Amino acid sequence: MRVLLIQPPYDLDRDDERQAVPPLGLAYMAAVLEQHGHEVRIIDCVAEDFARIAPLPDGQRRHGLSDAVLADRMTDFDPDLVGVSCLFSAQATAAHQVCALAKQAVPRARTIMGGAHPSAAPDRVAADPNVDAVCLGEGERTMLRLADHLARGIFPPPDPAGLAFRRDGQTYTHPMAERIETLDLLPMPARHLLPMNAYLAARAPHGGHVRRQPCTNLITSRGCPARCSFCSIHTVWGRRFRCHSPERVLAELEHLVQTYGVREVQFEDDNLTLHKPRIRTICQEMIDRDLDLLWTTPNGAAIWALDEPLIDLMRRAGCHHITLAVESGSPRVLKELIRKPLDLAKVAPIIRACRRVGMGVSVFFVVGFPGETREEIARTFEFAMELDADQACFFTATPLPGTELYRQCLETGALTEPVDFRRLRVGQPIFDTAEWTADELVEMTRRAQERFYRRAARRHPVRFFNAGLARLVREPRNTLDLLARTFLPGGSGRQSDGTSSCRPAAAGT
Repeated sequence: MRVLLIQPPYDLDRDDERQAVPPLGLAYMAAVLEQHGHEVRIIDCVAEDFARIAPLPDGQRRHGLSDAVLADRMTDFDPDLVGVSCLFSAQATAAHQVCALAKQAVPRARTIMGGAHPSAAPDRVAADPNVDAVCLGEGERTMLRLADHLARGIFPPPDPAGLAFRRDGQTYTHPMAERIETLDLLPMPARHLLPMNAYLAARAPHGGHVRRQPCTNLITSRGCPARCSFCSIHTVWGRRFRCHSPERVLAELEHLVQTYGVREVQFEDDNLTLHKPRIRTICQEMIDRDLDLLWTTPNGAAIWALDEPLIDLMRRAGCHHITLAVESGSPRVLKELIRKPLDLAKVAPIIRACRRVGMGVSVFFVVGFPGETREEIARTFEFAMELDADQACFFTATPLPGTELYRQCLETGALTEPVDFRRLRVGQPIFDTAEWTADELVEMTRRAQERFYRRAARRHPVRFFNAGLARLVREPRNTLDLLARTFLPGGSGRQSDGTSSCRPAAAGT
């Protein structure tokens, strides 16, 4: 079978920064399909036309290949199966339009959509007549089973586990029977099918804290046992932590160095340090093998899984910047609203330990949960100001499908069906509470973000200047606007969501 996997164009909103990151989820699926004899191509619409940004009628901008070019690419390959990735609910429109384009360009091909959004909202996605099936959760085995049966003219497969599809006006959803327990059984992601030179040339990685080029990403584990109310990644990876062995991780790192000349990597794991013996072995091996790699953790690291000896080892192994997911400065919000198992007393000492070894630090916060008071939001902002971090990212609580927050918002009437998924962005709150309105929450987070940057500039002017210069080169317009709002009297008058420089990567898939 000829299988075409597509990373759609990305719809940018307001101050969103452009990013070009290898879609490793597609690359893993491609590797498994190739391993079993299928012919596979990957089109990453963003990386393959990084310079193109086209205005959309709603004021957003579409980043990546035009429909005409993408349709030509589809026709040239003439696939039997088209898989379309949709990582974020806010990007669902672009993904559905790619499926519609596929039906026009190659009418005989079956279309399947996968990723965090389709896994969390399969009924809505499967209702699109241009989508023949939805891939639920991790897709390697499901896509292989689908391709194998399509090769024999069978659809849907007799074992539909991991698929959702329409029949006679109804949607049938079949949860995954099991996830891949031993990740080392998977081949390395098929980076040879990705435009690796385009990523390296764009120099627009996730998070932006990069010291050396070439830089690329990898994922060494799946699954998160935490049950944070706003997080939907469990719909893809599940809650059981699974990981590649240290030997497999080191083999992939050496492959990146030898094949692509990589000098820095970004671990996109949700829980890189959760299994301490494993991360200790990986770090020690990086040192012993003299890989000479710098690295970061832009997706965030669990604070409860860190200690001073591990931080010291990570730094000696090349980690120069770590991102910590704190979420709130209010113990009540953490325990009752977010349900995150974190002792706030551990945060400042961990950051000080990072500072002692020369490691940069970013911190994630989320504010604006139903039931959260203005005082608790202000407490979070004050908590952030007291930390010696380079960057604090103040996200607003976004009710993504598949989350407890989404269910709660539907039950209370804060959201009503059908939800406009394009509005589900981390810097754009979409509901009011008795304590505050959405507009007020935007203003509170904007002021806090600008206040933090002013404070960071006073505390560590050299670090702030170097980080700002790197961002200015990557995104000159957005950076100049941010500097004007932050440091000029009265600002620029433009309102920002304040989160564009730290948009999460959804596990880098």
